[in-house]
Amino acid sequence: MRSLLLAALAAGCGIAQSLEQAESGFLKSHPEVTALQEQWESSAEAAAAPVDWTVTRGLVVQRHLAGGGRFNGKRVIDVDLEHEEKVRFGLRSRFSISVWISPVALTGALVVRGKDMPNTAGYGLFLTDGRVQADLIHSWPDDAISVETEPAVQTNQWQNATMTYDGSATAAGIRIYLDGRALQLKVTANHLRGSFETSEELWIGGGNGPATHFRGRMRAMRIYTRVLSPVEAEIVATDTPVNSIARIPAASRTNGQAQKIRLYFLERGAPENIRDAWQKTVGTGEN
Repeated sequence: MRSLLLAALAAGCGIAQSLEQAESGFLKSHPEVTALQEQWESSAEAAAAPVDWTVTRGLVVQRHLAGGGRFNGKRVIDVDLEHEEKVRFGLRSRFSISVWISPVALTGALVVRGKDMPNTAGYGLFLTDGRVQADLIHSWPDDAISVETEPAVQTNQWQNATMTYDGSATAAGIRIYLDGRALQLKVTANHLRGSFETSEELWIGGGNGPATHFRGRMRAMRIYTRVLSPVEAEIVATDTPVNSIARIPAASRTNGQAQKIRLYFLERGAPENIRDAWQKTVGTGEN
């Protein structure tokens, strides 16, 4: 819980002070937060918390795929976007993509914006021989960024893959998380000068040509117009519902579970004055 406060305050405030000072200032103003949360966790309101709640600030696209979202290498989803400009990211955009996957093949496109052809302009998150790969492409290979993890993905089990990009136009500006854990990245291209912005389709399970269409299951995909913090990446990878976490003794919760229920409480369960103070601290826009 401490790291959640630190990360959110630092990202939201944008002021020149240490993380410790930011946390101290909020808790000094609201020393009752922990006690109020403990009381709330035993309430009917906590028991009725939405099953699928996760990080929502900056969330612009969310798709829940019915029936476990089965993909056979032929099925792809062309996402129908009401406001496609919200995910028309470019060189200096800041964004995050998160997807739950259970692959049967360790190579496949996960979430891609661009033509359904290999190495075209756009951005995407992929599996490549069990590695999680992120590409930002203006023109391949001379004007692009591509990074990949070491082999980490397993077949036939649910895992969360999340990538973030900070708008720096460098490979160092990309992070990839698997199940909330930041992975070391190998840089395979790092020469991005032009924008990777495109008005082409947004694909789930495709976007890199038929040979790399995804095979397996997906159950949720989310896109944010901001960089998720490491703590938030851990929260989106925590699929235990808030109402179930409330029934777990605090000492027995995983870090992700503790972070998730604290954030939900600050956003939705706390008294109005606490919620308002929190929103003023973190803001509602991009970071």
